[in-house]
Amino acid sequence: MRLFLFLLTAVIVVSCNTGFDGDNEALDTATDWAEAYFNCDFKDAATYATAESGKWLRFAASNTTEEDLKLVNGGATVSAADYFTIANDTLRVVTLTVRDFLKATAVGAPAELQQEGRFLVTVVKRDGEWKVRMEGLPRSEKQSRD
Repeated sequence: MRLFLFLLTAVIVVSCNTGFDGDNEALDTATDWAEAYFNCDFKDAATYATAESGKWLRFAASNTTEEDLKLVNGGATVSAADYFTIANDTLRVVTLTVRDFLKATAVGAPAELQQEGRFLVTVVKRDGEWKVRMEGLPRSEKQSRD
């Protein structure tokens, strides 16, 4: 129910929004971050992320094996599907569709190649630059059947 109210509020905000400068930059940052992250290039992903996101990137890197790297082999692709603005002109939530990426199953267990997933990524503007703010590892959103 909370998710529904959150999404409803977001739709209302977007529909009332005439647009802010930097929307393309926010989308580009989210896409660039996701391409690096889902291809296990965590060092490059860090350049598109906030400083406090570093702990999540280090955690993901420490749980990535050589077999995982061979499995993904740089094949993950990303497209930005949409975004919405929350509260002000320094915060966006971007919806990304990622194809052919690794999905961790459990700590210590081998990852599985996932055909497609949809992710919500928070992007914030800090010191004039858009950065992805990670509050945990990315989790694929479930698709609505509506």
